[in-house]
Amino acid sequence: MLNRKTLFKSKSEKTPIIESCLFSQYSKQKLKCISETYHELAGLYKNIPVNSTFGQREEYLRYMQMNETRQLFSKNLEEISDAVSDVADTMIQVTLPVEHKRRMLVRFLRKHGVVVRDVVFMDGVGCKGNFVDDNGKNSYFDNRISICARLIKGYILSANELAGLLSDFFDRRLVVSLDGARTLSRYYNTLIFEDEPKYTMLSAVSRAVKEGEKISGDNFSIEEYNQNQMIMMVADGMGSGEQACNDSQSVIEFMERFLEAGFGKEKAVEMVNNAFVSQNECCNLTTLDICSINMLTGEADFIKAGAAQSYIKRGEEIIEIDTGTLPIGSMSELGILTTSLRLFEADMVIMLSDGVRDAIELNDADIKNIISKCRYDNPKEFSEYLLHYAINCNKGRVHDDMTILVTRLARVG
Repeated sequence: MLNRKTLFKSKSEKTPIIESCLFSQYSKQKLKCISETYHELAGLYKNIPVNSTFGQREEYLRYMQMNETRQLFSKNLEEISDAVSDVADTMIQVTLPVEHKRRMLVRFLRKHGVVVRDVVFMDGVGCKGNFVDDNGKNSYFDNRISICARLIKGYILSANELAGLLSDFFDRRLVVSLDGARTLSRYYNTLIFEDEPKYTMLSAVSRAVKEGEKISGDNFSIEEYNQNQMIMMVADGMGSGEQACNDSQSVIEFMERFLEAGFGKEKAVEMVNNAFVSQNECCNLTTLDICSINMLTGEADFIKAGAAQSYIKRGEEIIEIDTGTLPIGSMSELGILTTSLRLFEADMVIMLSDGVRDAIELNDADIKNIISKCRYDNPKEFSEYLLHYAINCNKGRVHDDMTILVTRLARVG
């Protein structure tokens, strides 16, 4: 149930815009309680009394190391506490349609066997905002549409077919959101519809394992998070072999879990880094390369922790991305930097592990020039070409693990 508070009237439609809690009051209180518990636990670890007397230097060094670990753990608990609190306070704006348009929609859907009990427009959870499209015109993505509806007996209609009907009615290309129900039945369900992504992408990975090793120390991930947000990651464990693989795999898996739980990219990197710093005796340094693409707007965010440069190929133009921070696990405060820019149709994003960069630069070759002259449009052909070029730079030898992740942006439809 939404806790509604009317804020103001829309000038154009004269319909109320309502600010609503995403959670019921009971659920919000439970989340706040969890947040306060994590905060109190953080305080317990942070405020452990200091022992000022030590018998030997080794005891002092051991204590200082344990104390640093406690402080990092305390910081992580604080981060979790803040994240849970932010979720509890999540607000959305609910706009009620004007009455005559609501009646038109109800009649329109009833002709197709759908009974509508409630319809609202939701903002604050999805993607909304102005941006300049590929033609230089201002574009705008509206908020999401929530409909509580059921089927009339004897009618069969899928959620995707309902999305098509709503697309015709609202003159917007809508798809079914994962946040709501996925099926229509004879019982009322709440379905949420959102704008179809403007872009899609095709990705490919090419890899080579260091000579003498059976397993690569590099790992990667390509996943969709939140609404229309694709995130690619490449992690390169220090050294090679099983230990390097375990380290880079741990970084990728923890990042995936934090992102899936709703943490922001920068916050997730900080928490993973703190975990590695606290375990510096059993984990090596690991580089991390992140590229996040909004499939509605084409906006791309790049975050690097000790990773090699990334490149955007736009025809023959090459844009280099290099934020130059330290690897995961090197220090408690990384000073994370985010580089943002707009991608366009047919743009290609090239992410490399250190092994590829080092092999090409060892041969005094200019990576940007090589990428610019490559004529392959297919990401797999492109990544294979670049991998073979890097290997040939070392006369067919593979002195380090190599990973190349290539993504090409394309318009939907």
